[in-house]
Amino acid sequence: MTYLIEEANVLKENKVEQCSIVVKDTNIDYISNSITRFNFMRMNLSNYLLTPGHVMMNFSFANNLPFHEFKETMKTHYLQKGCTTVIVICDVSHERELKNKIEKTRHYLLNSPIDFYIGVKISLKALTPSFIRACKKMKIPVVIVDINNEQELLTVPWGWIKEAFHPYFFPLIPRWQQREKSIFNGNKHIHLWEELMSNHGIPTVNSCPEEHVPLSMDLLKKMGIYPAKGDIRIRGMLDYNLYQMEEMSYSVEGKPMFDYNLHTPTLTMHKGKFLKVGAEVFFYPGFGSECKVILPGHFVSSR
Repeated sequence: MTYLIEEANVLKENKVEQCSIVVKDTNIDYISNSITRFNFMRMNLSNYLLTPGHVMMNFSFANNLPFHEFKETMKTHYLQKGCTTVIVICDVSHERELKNKIEKTRHYLLNSPIDFYIGVKISLKALTPSFIRACKKMKIPVVIVDINNEQELLTVPWGWIKEAFHPYFFPLIPRWQQREKSIFNGNKHIHLWEELMSNHGIPTVNSCPEEHVPLSMDLLKKMGIYPAKGDIRIRGMLDYNLYQMEEMSYSVEGKPMFDYNLHTPTLTMHKGKFLKVGAEVFFYPGFGSECKVILPGHFVSSR
């Protein structure tokens, strides 16, 4: 079925653009600022803010929660909040565990109602060029690195690590286990991390994203997940959230200001299927599928 979404207030990279969208089956077929020549069934969304489906991280699903816990967590912390794609992080101790942990997580997520990627978390001491090459071969989009203290950063052969990435530069993200609390050190550990990553051309962000919170566009681009996810685009899947415009605050320019912490979607659509309508949340086991990254950082202007 083909229909027209009229006067949609679309949030794209922190800007709101009003446009009309032609939907064909479960895909976006065409987007324009003005569409009047089509005779399709029309749906006016001028009273809503339309955002891409959110992409969030999860650190617990790889632990094989009982199904009832998985379902409740998914509904409460993801579907209710407009998440249509989750990045599930596997905790890996050594390179030899990588393949097995990924396979177990992939099998567990067969019941996922939303699309998913599989990432990895490992200690800095276990991070080796060989491990990076293994992740690259398996098309891992991100590696979280557990770091105990800043002195550990100086023991890593970063030049060899950097060479192992080429040409698949997924981001390394630090997860600080013991933050420096001394007022004399301040953010010294963060500055050291930034300097090392910048000097070796390894993409990163300063700190590990929280669970159940939409990931930034910058990080989605670095992981290579954008534009497949996190964007409203021609030939893209029909993944979006609708928020009531009357609940938005406005900037001095008169544009709606979206704050994830203050707003809950009225409706969530995932691949053409309703996941949330009003207060009702729908859980479809197995409706989600695993996604793969082709080339991380392709849409990032610079690392």
